[in-house]
Amino acid sequence: MPSGRRRYLVMLAALMGAIFVFLAVTGCAALRRPAPPEQVPGAPPGARQTLPNDPREASRLADRLAKVAAETPGVNRATVVLTGTTAYVGVNLEAEMEKERTEATKREVAKRVKDAEPRVERVMVTTDTDTVTRLKNIAEGVRRGEPVSAFADELKEINRRATPITE
Repeated sequence: MPSGRRRYLVMLAALMGAIFVFLAVTGCAALRRPAPPEQVPGAPPGARQTLPNDPREASRLADRLAKVAAETPGVNRATVVLTGTTAYVGVNLEAEMEKERTEATKREVAKRVKDAEPRVERVMVTTDTDTVTRLKNIAEGVRRGEPVSAFADELKEINRRATPITE
């Protein structure tokens, strides 16, 4: 075989090898995706973890999250109601708090609640006295053993009025 043709074949083979390596490296990167969330045992594939439906369990978790929220500087008391993947948090703040500090405190409460319970995807924090009272009444009903679903209309109204705090 003439040396020119041989040289051409070697260069062609090297070029094809380089193209193969390039495609193998970059092509696989396009298919990389984040790992799917861990599956909950017994749950159907792709199901999200939701907060407890059992009133006693939901009440215990809500009380724990209320304590977490109440530990936020500037918060006197907190009430939490859980439904689906949402936590409704009513907070009673220190008197005479400025509006900027109020908003920062609400964001901090939302962050602490989300950090304390990974199943919470959305947090609705309110300082409105009427809404906080409504949340307290719902929480009392859940403590007595009523399901959160019994308060669906009330929560729908609170949801309509409130703005979610996202982190």
